[in-house]
Amino acid sequence: MTKVTIRNVGPIANVEINLNKINIIAGPQSSGKSTVAKIISYCQWVEKRSILDGKYNENVIKQLLGFHHLNNYFAENSFFEYESDFIIINYRGSELKESIQFKNEIDVTHYERSKNIYIPSERNFVSSISNLGKYNETNDNIMSFLYDWYTAKKKFTKQNSLPILNLGIQFYNNQASDSDMLILNDTQKEIFLRASSSGMQSITPLVLIVEYLTDKIFKEDHPFSMNEVESIKDILNDIFESKYVNARDKSQQISKETIEEETKNFFSALEKRRRQYHRTHFIIEEPEQNLFPETQRDLIYYLFNKMTSERQHSLLITTHSPYILYAINNCLMAGVVYGKMSETDKRRLDPNLIPFDPQEISIYQLSEGKIHCIQQEDNLIGDNYFDSKMKDIMDDFYVMLNYYGNDNSEH
Repeated sequence: MTKVTIRNVGPIANVEINLNKINIIAGPQSSGKSTVAKIISYCQWVEKRSILDGKYNENVIKQLLGFHHLNNYFAENSFFEYESDFIIINYRGSELKESIQFKNEIDVTHYERSKNIYIPSERNFVSSISNLGKYNETNDNIMSFLYDWYTAKKKFTKQNSLPILNLGIQFYNNQASDSDMLILNDTQKEIFLRASSSGMQSITPLVLIVEYLTDKIFKEDHPFSMNEVESIKDILNDIFESKYVNARDKSQQISKETIEEETKNFFSALEKRRRQYHRTHFIIEEPEQNLFPETQRDLIYYLFNKMTSERQHSLLITTHSPYILYAINNCLMAGVVYGKMSETDKRRLDPNLIPFDPQEISIYQLSEGKIHCIQQEDNLIGDNYFDSKMKDIMDDFYVMLNYYGNDNSEH
């Protein structure tokens, strides 16, 4: 299990969480949800690059502050740490003094390569603006999502269109004109994605990316980059030099030719294991954006269904929608009682609702710079920010209700 600690970063005072298979961070605007998500995303990327390349020497200012827009978030007492089974990563102070330490000697042939993606709330940017290819002046999480969008949408042609949940609409990319199109199932009418509703412009890229990164990407080859090859060669050379070439016992010395042959065999074994990605780590900002409550529910059911894959994908969601929590609670409840239900009652449930192991979901509430779990002992959702705010809203209504229809009010 991976532990994340964040102190005195932007609106965050103190956050300590253990990442689960699915993680939900709820709370009001400007409470720090995205700050937590962005730091986790960054650390997952550093972990991957450190392991695959054998080292990490990128510019943290560029990769964290620039990529995730966290400028002016760090002070002298700022600190964050990411500790997984493989690595401990931490940064301190306004200058982000870095420390990266491997916990154990890592056999890179056994490291399972992951695809990490941050899906920003601004994702409808890719749906609403044509000729996006000219927007290449920056390298941030929005542009990174754009690149993934361009790669993914090419997989969905008119003959292989993508249903968008159960909305009766399908997406395809017209590659001849690079036009993103929607087909209305009832009439077979076609419209440009950029001319569709705000909800369709928000949900289409989200569903498309999730579909691509839980299915189609694993059918493609992803060979080593040149940086990976060179870094692994450096590691192997160090190992061979220390263990064999410079060995004090002459009988243990081996020739350069043998080293080259063993290196070749090593790469062959490594290539077989790492030619494809093994899983995807999703971080999604505000999946509810522009969506009707019923569609928010259907989206959660869809995402949770994708998380049941044998590939062990993971999901982190930031949200300020009570409907997202209601839908998640249904999945948790199904995980608790589904086996006890009669077949008749099971058929009454939404067919897309699947039981999900409550032990694999962690739900947090972030407010006033601190975080706490809002699950009860049975892991169902307990008291939370949304319930209390709904009570505040209804309290106003009930105060006024006493006067409704009262013709004897004083003048």
